[in-house]
Order: sequence, then C-alpha cells, then structure tokens
Amino acid sequence: MKGLKKIALVAAIAAASTAHADMVSLDDTVLGNTTGQAGLTIDIHSAEVKMGAVDYKDGGFISIKDVKLTGGTGAFGGTGDGILNDIQIMVDVVGDGSDLGRNNMGETLIDLASVVVSGGGAVSGHYDAPVLSDGDLLISVSATDFTNLLNQVDYSLDIGSVGLGKSTEEIGNISTGTVLISDFKISGYFGPTEIFIDSDGGGMNISTYFNAEGSLKVPFMGVETKIAIHNSRGADKVWLAVDDKGHSMAHAQLNVNKGTSAKGINGLAIELQNFEADIDFEDITIGGSAIGSVYLTDLRMTGTALVYGH
Repeated sequence: MKGLKKIALVAAIAAASTAHADMVSLDDTVLGNTTGQAGLTIDIHSAEVKMGAVDYKDGGFISIKDVKLTGGTGAFGGTGDGILNDIQIMVDVVGDGSDLGRNNMGETLIDLASVVVSGGGAVSGHYDAPVLSDGDLLISVSATDFTNLLNQVDYSLDIGSVGLGKSTEEIGNISTGTVLISDFKISGYFGPTEIFIDSDGGGMNISTYFNAEGSLKVPFMGVETKIAIHNSRGADKVWLAVDDKGHSMAHAQLNVNKGTSAKGINGLAIELQNFEADIDFEDITIGGSAIGSVYLTDLRMTGTALVYGH
C-alpha cells in the first residue's frame, strides 16, 4: 500500500507541469524522496471567479471592471475546456518535516517530473527554496489528473478595463474617465505553485511557475499588442518534456513581510527574489498603425521595496 501511495504521488508531481508525455518507471530512491504521511488535500473539480468591479478609493478612484478567471480554451495550441479544474491543493503545517504530503517544492518538482516524462526538462536554478521548520505553513498547488499534462492546469483571465474615476462617483458604478488598460485577455498554464508562511516571523513566501499568451490595449496611449510570457529562449530556460513556448514556464517568487525603513517608517516589505521570463510583444500598433514586434529574452528581475501610506 505504501508503494502505491508513492507511485501516485510521483504521478501528481509530474502533473504540476505544463506539458504532456509518456510515463516511465522510477527507481526506489526517487520514490523514497517523495513520500508523505499527513496533511490536508483539496481537489477542485470546477471553479469560476467573476467580479463586476474592484474599486480602490484614495481621493478619486481606480476602478477595475469585468474581471473573470476561469479555465483556458487553447493557449499555445492546447485544447483547454474553459473550466478551471483538475487543481489539487495540499496544506501542511510542518512538524519535523517527515509529515509533509509533498516535501519537494518549486523547481525540485520540475526536476522530478522530468524523470517521468520523455524529453526531460530544465530549470534555471534561480528558485530560492524556503527552509522549512517546525510550525511553518506550506500550501502547494498543482494538478490532480496526470493523464493529459498539456492541459493541466489551464486558466484564462479577462479584465474589461482599468481606469480612473472622480471622487464623486458611486462605488461599484464608477464612470471611468481615463482608461489605462482595456480588453486584457490572457490564457495559459500553471506549473508548481506554493505559499509558505514562516512561523518565526519571516513573512510569507510565494512562488509560481506559469506561462501565458493573449492581448491587451492601452487606450490612453493608443497602443494595442499581443503578448506571450514563457521561458524557452536564451541561456536561462525552464521547460518540461518539450523545449518550446507552450511547455516552458516563467517563474515569479517574492517574500512579503512587515518592515521598517532606515528613517523609521513602518510598512509592507516586499522582496522580489526572482522574476524570469521571455516576453513577446507582437503586432504592436500605435494609433491603428503597425510598428512591429519586440522580444525580451532572459529577462530577470530582483529587488526590494517598502510600501507605506503618505
């Protein structure tokens, strides 16, 4: 029975990727590194999120309208069903570490998955693995069904507009003045994603692997463009099974905590530990006239910031 649980877990690890391939056998050493004994597992079979508006009020408003998050419908040549599903969430409060449902995180999951799919895989090595200790909370998100990895976990995000409104407007019904962004539509696939909260005040660490393609408009500049976010070019690549856009993954990781500046100002401290991707802006138009395309390769960003009121 324990052996069957190990095999099932390794298969789930492979499903945390964004690729499809044939399964192959694993040796006992790899299986032994993936075993777990306790925790909470949540399987999401169908989900959809819709919001008519998200309004931020300062003096006036920033209003985000017509937000919809659901399943993908064919990003990078896939065949998503339009339903946000096949998601597995594993929740563990760490003890001595032996009770974790999944004790391999981030790029380690991609490494393990590359063993069980034909074609292999690659990671960049820029993932910063949290050090787990007694009392820490770990939430891992991946796919549940490993029979067709190309469409696991597919998503689609639509935002109607992001615009400015006057202070006299009604919350939930902002008459937008300047429109900053409109017709934002992207779809793609999530890879390994985790949320880690340190029990000793070290803050919250968020790491996610993903890709996306879609389009957006910037009305106040008269700009329109198609966009693709992946990690298939240059020296730093992250991919699984097939070295192409659809099977590659951008990576974002940040740590969030309370912080204080050198001048004694308290605020929200944000450490961007890693953002790496290749980004394509294709078919750019300004004022309706085409100006070409722009391609960013091996984009990588790190940095720290303190957010506070004024």
